[in-house]
Parts: sequence; structure tokens; C-alpha cells
Amino acid sequence: MYTRSLTAVLLAVPLIAARGQQKVDIRMRAVPAVSVRLGGAMGTVRVIGWDRDSIALTGVLSPGSRMDGGPKSSNSLVIGMKFFVDAPDESAVRGNRLELRVPALARVWIKAGSADVEASGVTGGLDLNIVGGSVKVSGAPRELIVESMDGAVAVNATPEFARLKTATGDIQIQGGGEDVSATTVSGAIRASDGTFQRGRFESVTGPITFAGDLARRGDARFDSHSGAIELRLARRADVEIDASTVTGTIENAWSSTRPGVGREGRGMELGTSSGMSGARVSIRSFKGNVRLVGR
Repeated sequence: MYTRSLTAVLLAVPLIAARGQQKVDIRMRAVPAVSVRLGGAMGTVRVIGWDRDSIALTGVLSPGSRMDGGPKSSNSLVIGMKFFVDAPDESAVRGNRLELRVPALARVWIKAGSADVEASGVTGGLDLNIVGGSVKVSGAPRELIVESMDGAVAVNATPEFARLKTATGDIQIQGGGEDVSATTVSGAIRASDGTFQRGRFESVTGPITFAGDLARRGDARFDSHSGAIELRLARRADVEIDASTVTGTIENAWSSTRPGVGREGRGMELGTSSGMSGARVSIRSFKGNVRLVGR
């Protein structure tokens, strides 16, 4: 079933750079909660959680690229694995394409430059870090951490815990979650199609759009310096909203409550509630405009 024994793998790495394209095919038996680290010069990385107690790392490396690292084992089972990919130039980086299959409960750590990373089926933990490119996550990871400079982040999942952070990259969240945080400098944040128990959405100049549902007695906070904030709430949503701006405007097309002038005579404030036991929503903006609409 396994194309290489553990001993053979240890003897095979590092994979020394060769003139032609190199095939990667490393397969090992592993504990269900194995920890895997993969970093370096990779153009495409696909992570798949499966129902087998084994790891399969396959793909191709461009001419001149190399891979260093290896597994850590206990009783002939891998408990941890770490590989690093190096490439001679940017063209070679784009040609380095890897697919990593791990037990669903695994913890996977990926760190790359400009890379497209896609992960699915992992119910353990994902820690994904890129500069450019993109990150796409689906499934139900217990823990999800994504950091990106310019790359876009798209999450179609229901994580228990999620921390998503970008500089200029957009963040899109579908599926909700128990504890979700999204932070950006100038990227756009869009959250929809799911129920959020606890949410934190922050931007400096990028817009924030929320069209999800809030759990009963949930908590959501929206903060922006100059980016617009728009909440698209269900007409019968049971929520208590406290919104304020320093110089920005507030428009309420969700309920009949009208916003008023801020306490210091500038900006605007709004307090509205549709029930006594609903979710609490806090909105704070310096000069970005706030809009509440029904959906």
C-alpha cells in the first residue's frame, strides 16, 4: 500500500536538485493527530484530509528545485513531518506543485511566498501563511489561522475557532463559526451564509459587509477607521445594536429607530433592539459610514 517505507524516506531526503523535473511521492503511516509542516518556494499547495492513518505527499518540483526535511517517528508511525522547498528563481517557484493528504485530525502548517493554497477535509488544525496568491479553505477545521499580505482569503467552512488576517487581500467568509475574527488593513471583508456565535471584524480603510446570521445570545463587533460598514440583517433577527461614528454617517433601513447626533455634537449614534435575549452587536467607526439594511 505504501510506496516507500519509513527507512527509505529517511534515506531519500533531502531530494537533491536535478536538471529535469522531479516527481515527489512520499507515503508514510502516521498517527491520526500527526503534525505536518511544509514551507518554502511553492507555487501551488493542495491539502486534503482523508480517513486514512497515513500521509501522502505527491507532486512535482521544477528543475533546480530541492526539498529538505523528513519525518519524526514513534513505534514506526510518523508523529511529525517537516519539509522545506527551495527554488533557484521565481519561474521555478511557480512550477513547484504539491498535494498533501493527511489524516483528517492532523495539524497542518503551511508557509509560502506567492502561492495558491487550498485546503479541504481537515477537521484538526490549519495554520496557513502566504505573502501573495490565495488561500481557499472548506470543511470544518477545529482551528483555522490564516495570514496573508496581498493574497485573497476565501473560507467556506464552519471552524470552531478562526483568525483571518490580511494587509491588502480580501477576506470572504461563508459558513459561520463559533469564534471568528477577520482583520484587514485595506482589503474588503465579506461574511455571509452561516451562523456566527462570536465574531470580530476589523479594518482600517477596507469595507466590511456582513450578511450572516447571529446565534441567540451571540456577540459581534465591527470596527473601522474609514472603511464603510454594512450589515444586512434578517428582518426578524433578534439583535441589540449599539452603533457610533466620530465623523461618519449612520443609515438605518432595518428598523424604525432613527440615528441621532453623537454625544460630542459630531458623528452619529444609534441604539436599537428587536428583543430582550438576542445577539449583541457593537459597531464603531471613525469616519467610515455605517448602513443597516434588511434582507
